[in-house]
Amino acid sequence: MTTKFLDRLAEQLRARRSAACRRAISRILTAVKSRFEAGDYPSQPEAERDFRTQVEAEPACREAKPEK
Repeated sequence: MTTKFLDRLAEQLRARRSAACRRAISRILTAVKSRFEAGDYPSQPEAERDFRTQVEAEPACREAKPEK
């Protein structure tokens, strides 16, 4: 299975974020990709939803103000 859709989503989520948030997104991306490749998600939308949820819950992304 291809995980390019997750790479594209990660790039969108990294836009205008702090360095700490971008690092957290990279870490979360690696974990979600591994689980997707292992078949833990029934579909791509499920993987995308989980990825977004984890990024939104990440303190570095919640509290950080966008970089200009």
